[in-house]
Amino acid sequence: MTRITAFTIAVLFMYSCSGTAPVIEDIQWRVLYRDDGQNRYEELSMFIRVSDPDGAEDPALITVSAGSTGLIWRFPAEEWISGSQDGVEWLGLPAMIPLYRFRLPDTLYTLRLEDLAGRSDETTFRPDPDRPSIENLVWPEAELLNDTLLLDGPYDSGSLILRNDQFKRVGVQQVSSGFELSDTEAIWWELWIPLNDISGGFRLGPYPVSVPEAE
Repeated sequence: MTRITAFTIAVLFMYSCSGTAPVIEDIQWRVLYRDDGQNRYEELSMFIRVSDPDGAEDPALITVSAGSTGLIWRFPAEEWISGSQDGVEWLGLPAMIPLYRFRLPDTLYTLRLEDLAGRSDETTFRPDPDRPSIENLVWPEAELLNDTLLLDGPYDSGSLILRNDQFKRVGVQQVSSGFELSDTEAIWWELWIPLNDISGGFRLGPYPVSVPEAE
């Protein structure tokens, strides 16, 4: 019995060591300038392409840490958003924002991917410290009035994203000022406008598609 038990433990140990660490194949990230209707601040947006020979269910946790600042975002697998572009599968992470200030820390960030057994892969990236500050930007102004998009400022177009009551995307379309919104199940809308001179852009919203009339 002792020999059988020892053999079983050895087999389980060999099996647990035979797994392969997940791999971060590619990342796409950008700093967005966010206006949620109450505050303006920076936001880190990130999409990741990963692989794991042990199966698609093996990757379990993604963490993003901002240097030695102590600022760490943790995203378990159930918080990832799966999508595809040109036949390639990507994982989207929830937006990352600074805790106490309006600007993300200017430091080296580490992205770490872990699987169920704790095996991991990581990579680093650094936002441009010379990117424009919130105070020095000319912000676009947008509103949806009587189902018509009104856009004012130095930008004449953007990507209109529609979301349902669970904030899941139900539509996206390139629009300009004067665009008329047809019948939709969307409850929220937001507008994304890229900046040509830096890797980033504006994210306005989400705002309600219709505002209840005051009683």
